[in-house]
Amino acid sequence: MADKSLGAWAMVALQGLLFLLVVVAALVPTIGPSVGESLPLSIVLILVGAAGMLWSGRDLGDSLTPLPVPNGKGLAAKGIYKYARHPMYTAILLICLGVAVGAGKIQVYVVVLALVVFFEVKTRSEERYLVNVYDGYAEYASQTGKFLPGVGKRRA
Repeated sequence: MADKSLGAWAMVALQGLLFLLVVVAALVPTIGPSVGESLPLSIVLILVGAAGMLWSGRDLGDSLTPLPVPNGKGLAAKGIYKYARHPMYTAILLICLGVAVGAGKIQVYVVVLALVVFFEVKTRSEERYLVNVYDGYAEYASQTGKFLPGVGKRRA
């Protein structure tokens, strides 16, 4: 169990590092070509992402944990989780994308892409636990999109 816990916390640390890299990449001088920046679009993406995080957190309730290992407080499959299995990750990605759009720097987009890959890996690990801990998760996952409604349904 200690190995699982250590690995879970390592994922949390890596996630935090990637969030930090988004900020650092936005603040350092541009590396390579820059892309058009848009403050209005940036603000919209960040606000929609922040609202999504709050909504996700509310709907998770006691099940909320930073770890990819369920805490046994119950399966969240209602509210926003009726539409996507990992809406909090989607919301975080929207915030980070908003930072990239606001900065207009290619290196921020690269870090956001790394974060997308990270969340794909983290959710695969997380879902292995969820299938084992919660009866009905496999069926829920086969009917519900991963990050967006209808997209990335899990195969039974």
